[in-house]
Amino acid sequence: MKNNKPTSLLSDEELVHGILNNDETIISHFFFDRCTPLFLYIIRNIFDYRVDKNELINELYLYLHENDWYKLRQFDYHSKLTTWISVVAIRFFQKKRETLIENNTVNPLYTQEDTHNPYTQLTLKMDVAALLKQMPNERYRNVIQSLFFEDIEPERLANRMGITIDNLYNLKRRALQQLLDIVKKEKN
Repeated sequence: MKNNKPTSLLSDEELVHGILNNDETIISHFFFDRCTPLFLYIIRNIFDYRVDKNELINELYLYLHENDWYKLRQFDYHSKLTTWISVVAIRFFQKKRETLIENNTVNPLYTQEDTHNPYTQLTLKMDVAALLKQMPNERYRNVIQSLFFEDIEPERLANRMGITIDNLYNLKRRALQQLLDIVKKEKN
């Protein structure tokens, strides 16, 4: 049964029903419109570094979607949905904060020595390091460094970061896009 109401006028019950039925319009409205003040609060008050709102939305979506929306099915309508989701999200991100905190340790970008031309290898390493330093999101930088320069297996990195493999691939895609944007800016 398709609801013809504007998404902004849907009741909590209609929103939950739409989310549980994987209605993309309702899911998008809920996470990107209704929850925007919540995500802005979380960014300002839980994280003391630059974090991407879309990354937070993705993390919360994946958390709620686990086990066929098990967590969302716990909502009992004794409060407003936005109040309930605020409590769930704040608790979730407080627990996740430690795994999302930027890793400021200095690791070599590339450990394999190029014995054929050490000067070229050193120049390449310096260029890559300079580009990575320009990335405003250190978490993205660490994903690229770990996957491409340290050859860490994606499953191992996802476990180390406390995220799902699907979320790691989303992070990798966004990280590569951010790096590509920097490279394009450098060329101009």
